[in-house]
Amino acid sequence: MPHSPLQLLDGLLDENGLETAAHRFVLGGPFGAEPAETTAERLAHFAGAGGLLVETSHSYAGGKAESAVGDWLRKNPGTLGVATKVGHDTTGGNIQLSRDTVFAHVRSALDNLGVEAIDILLYHCDDPSRSVAELADTLLSLVEAGHARRVGVSNWRAERLAALAARLGDSGHTPVASYQFSLAEPDPALLEGSLHADSAVLDVVRRHRLALIGWSSQARGHFARTEPKAHNGKPDPYDTEDNRTRRLRCVELARQLGARPETVALAWTLHHPGVWPSIGPRTTAQIDSSLQARRLTLTEEQVRWLRDGR
Repeated sequence: MPHSPLQLLDGLLDENGLETAAHRFVLGGPFGAEPAETTAERLAHFAGAGGLLVETSHSYAGGKAESAVGDWLRKNPGTLGVATKVGHDTTGGNIQLSRDTVFAHVRSALDNLGVEAIDILLYHCDDPSRSVAELADTLLSLVEAGHARRVGVSNWRAERLAALAARLGDSGHTPVASYQFSLAEPDPALLEGSLHADSAVLDVVRRHRLALIGWSSQARGHFARTEPKAHNGKPDPYDTEDNRTRRLRCVELARQLGARPETVALAWTLHHPGVWPSIGPRTTAQIDSSLQARRLTLTEEQVRWLRDGR
């Protein structure tokens, strides 16, 4: 009997070895800031190509992103799982993560998405004024209320992530983590408060066997161009000496493999078990281009060389 997309999603998150044509890519994009037909075309194409999970946030596109995704999900129920994040206002600023505020935002997200339960519900940020225990208990309450199937966090410091994983683990739940993760490591000062999955975070992810949604997995196009690109009027956070040399190594290996440099960089990300690279293609052709990374099998030596040059 074929598995449903959501059964496959749980299977891949839990690394239980399901044999399936499904893949670990997560679809992001400018939902709510583009024509509805563009969103619909991209979501349908992604689902048809074995995609399982679409990612958005309660704050994206001035609060319009969830509704844009929800319009398609209502017409195609059970086709894709959905991950959304709460903890930012519609300007992208952090809010206090009180239980009442979180529950109110989650109920609003459920209405926007048109689903009975959110497949993966994440805190978009931390609230250091509150204990990990309090924030974890709020997440558990959301699961117990039937509002979320899986829960987790984005942009938490490693020590707080570890404490959360332990707290939820004691209650039988393994959280999902969400951080920037790609071959290009950004200048943290230019990420505007968001966090890269550094060695400390990755140690927690591995130790607690967490699934990691790696956003900006293509480093905002760093490996597909030769010149830096400003973001929101600020310098390109990926334009560093280390990342420029990594791009050159991708170009060299891509020539050997008959692939594109950005495909090699994305294959590097896929090489890491438990990482779900989030991609933000604007067209169906760009979805297909990203999915080509599945056909590249890199050796451990190539993976190490791409990152460290040795």
